[in-house]
Amino acid sequence: MSELTVVAQPYAKAAFDYARDVECLDDWQQMFAITQVVLEQPNTLLVLNDLDEDGSEQPLLDLILHAGGEWLNKNFENFLRIMEENKRLKALSEVNVQFQEMKADYERTMTVTVRVSEPLDEEQMARLKQALTEKYGKAITLETQLDPSLVGGVVITAGQTVYDGSVLTNLSRLATNLHV
Repeated sequence: MSELTVVAQPYAKAAFDYARDVECLDDWQQMFAITQVVLEQPNTLLVLNDLDEDGSEQPLLDLILHAGGEWLNKNFENFLRIMEENKRLKALSEVNVQFQEMKADYERTMTVTVRVSEPLDEEQMARLKQALTEKYGKAITLETQLDPSLVGGVVITAGQTVYDGSVLTNLSRLATNLHV
C-alpha cells in the first residue's frame, strides 16, 4: 500500500461519511471530478513541482479553488482547506479514487470495462451485463473499448479482477507452452 493511499484513507472516509449523511454523494462526486480535472492540467503540475520548501500547499489550494469556482460548495472548500492545513492536498487524487470506491460500494454499483476487437451487439451486451450482475450482486455499468489488437475475444476488467479471453492472449500462451 503506497504512502498516498494510507494518507488518503481518513480523508476519503470523512468525505464519504459526510456526503452520505447529508445525502449529497452525487454532488461530492462531481466536485471531486472537477478537482481531478484541475489536478491533471499541466499548470497544476508546475504548481505541484514549485511548492514551497516549507511544505505549504496554499498555491495548490488557491489554484483548485479558483479553477473550481462556483462548482465547489463551501463544505467541499472547507474540506480542501483542512487537507491543505494538514499538508495532505497532494493526496487529493487518491482521496478521489477512494471516495468513488466507497460510493460505488455503498450504492452497490460497479463499472466494468470490456475490451473487444469488434463491437458487441445489444444481446451480447445484455447477457454479459446480466452475468456480471449475478456474479457481483451489483448494478453493472459496462464501458466498452474497441481494441483490434486483441484479434478476437474479450478482456473484462471488473474491479481488481481481469478476465482475459482474447485470442491474442491465448496465442501468447500457446507460444509459451510450445517454447516458441
